[in-house]
Amino acid sequence: ELKLSQDVHEEQAVFKRISPLLILRRLPRAYYQILHKHIVSDTESSRTIMYELATELAHKIRAHALGNDEGSLAKEEKMLLAQAAGHCLPFSVVSELNNESPIALFDLFEKTFSATLEKMRLSESSPGLENIRESKLALFAVCQHIPEASDDDVSGNAFVKVASYVFEFLNESQTTCGEDCVQQELAKLHTGCLHFLGVVFDSLFARKAKKSVKQQIDADENGLLGGLMWTFQYTSSILFNGAIAELEERRFSASTRTSIFNAMVIYSQSCTAEDQRLALFASELLPALMKWVNEAAIDDDVRHPLCVAASLQLVYTIVAKLGSFDWVALGNESELQIVRLTFRCALKSLCSEGGAGIIRPLRLVSMKVILTVIAVNQNLAKYIEPGEINHAVTAVRDVANRDESQEVRQLAYEICHILSI
Repeated sequence: ELKLSQDVHEEQAVFKRISPLLILRRLPRAYYQILHKHIVSDTESSRTIMYELATELAHKIRAHALGNDEGSLAKEEKMLLAQAAGHCLPFSVVSELNNESPIALFDLFEKTFSATLEKMRLSESSPGLENIRESKLALFAVCQHIPEASDDDVSGNAFVKVASYVFEFLNESQTTCGEDCVQQELAKLHTGCLHFLGVVFDSLFARKAKKSVKQQIDADENGLLGGLMWTFQYTSSILFNGAIAELEERRFSASTRTSIFNAMVIYSQSCTAEDQRLALFASELLPALMKWVNEAAIDDDVRHPLCVAASLQLVYTIVAKLGSFDWVALGNESELQIVRLTFRCALKSLCSEGGAGIIRPLRLVSMKVILTVIAVNQNLAKYIEPGEINHAVTAVRDVANRDESQEVRQLAYEICHILSI
């Protein structure tokens, strides 16, 4: 039915085009996992089924990339194609017999994404629209696959390669030029890459939340968990060092790192209090983040004001959502130390000098962090020394008297009132 539907384009034949994809997506993942295992064991019938399915999905994705139909039916079909690919295909296959077609999701992704990156690296050429659109769908299929994937069914090495392609795109897209339509498609793919990181964070910490507290996840594991952990570590290195340790020559701009921080904010806002995902995320990220903010002055490179402002927005979002610092107990830090460090980071950023356009958002989020620390720790004197509180009152009053932003001044007056009681 999927093959027969390729020649149907009439609006009234929607059912023939959509129904096969709905059925493929509806079948249990366990059914496809049985077929995936038989591929590796060289069962002819299973290989044939998956070859044909993978080829047909790849052809249809390619056809949509070439056609660029933005109608509602085409958008729905593209979404279903990506969902079906993510649901039905194995992530990666280790077999000498899979050369006939891109049977695995990784093959489908790598082929199109590598072509996009290759054209982006050539300064004299612009990446083709077809490659970018196909890359978007392939990346969306990968994002669909991750949440339901079994820890043992995904090669950690293959997953890290996918993450490496994503990071390389984020790096290359800083300097890639092209026509307006190309820039629009690149911006959409950039958003897709940030969505991929959000899916990684959610899947990693959802899996950690289900594991025993004593059960550790090793980044050396050659499976999905290891790949997820490596991606999280790479992301942290980009944020705090401006580069991945193994690839120091590839520097990430402040705008790209700010967008990654903002992606983390969006992920944090999407979390619920039903499990420990957000608390685990906070325990692994925020201590390192606040040490990064605190250990050196704001500059135009690694600690760009926009990056620091975005990082403090992340701190504010997480602490306000969790309503306490209890998450600190999940890591190796003390609550006293982290509360004090959070207060100092916000106060330090509040006192930073620079252009109003850049410093104002930094001051605003610093005020929000200070107010949130006060709100979740009613007895602030238990955590902050009197001299430091007095210094904070003086600094906040100074901002209240001279800052041009009414919102910043209003928060400053509120903080002064609370600290002066």
